[in-house]
Amino acid sequence: MKRQAAISGFTLIEVLIPLLVLSLGLLGLAALQTTSLAFNTDAYTRTQSTVIAYDIIDKMRINTTGVSAGNYDIASTTVARTKITTYATCGASGGTCDCGGTASISCSTSSLALYDLGTWYSKMKEALPGSDDGTDTRLATIDRTAANLVTITIQWVERDIPKSQRWVVQL
Repeated sequence: MKRQAAISGFTLIEVLIPLLVLSLGLLGLAALQTTSLAFNTDAYTRTQSTVIAYDIIDKMRINTTGVSAGNYDIASTTVARTKITTYATCGASGGTCDCGGTASISCSTSSLALYDLGTWYSKMKEALPGSDDGTDTRLATIDRTAANLVTITIQWVERDIPKSQRWVVQL
C-alpha cells in the first residue's frame, strides 16, 4: 500500500481572511487620518480667529481716543458691512482713510479706526473660511458694554457649519 503525501500549502480561505482583516485595519487608519485632519483644520481656524481678535484689540489699545469716541463700535453685521464698504471707497488711492505708511502721521482717530477695521476685515477674509453661497459670512462685531470693557465676536463657516468665537477684554 502506498501512502499518500500530506497536502501542504494554504487554501484560498486562509489567505482571504488575513487579507480582509488587513484591509479593515487600513480603512480604519484612513478614517482616523481623515478625522485628525478635520480636527486639526478646525483648531487652526480657531487659532487664526484668536490671532485676528488680538490684532484688533492691540489696535484699539493704541487708538484709545477712537475707542472712547465709538469709532470701533460694530453692533451688527449690517454695520460691519457698511464699515467695509466705507473703507473700500475711502481707503482706495490714498483717500482720507489710507492711514498706512507715512500718511498715518496726519491721520485722525476716526480715520485710523476705519483703517484698522478695514485692514482687519481684509485679514479676516484671508485667514478664515467663508460660505460657498456668495455671501461673506466672515464678519465680526465689537461691542463696548462698559467704558473699558469690549466684547469681540468673530463669525465664520467651517465645513458648512456656522462658527463663532467671543472675547471679552478690558482695554
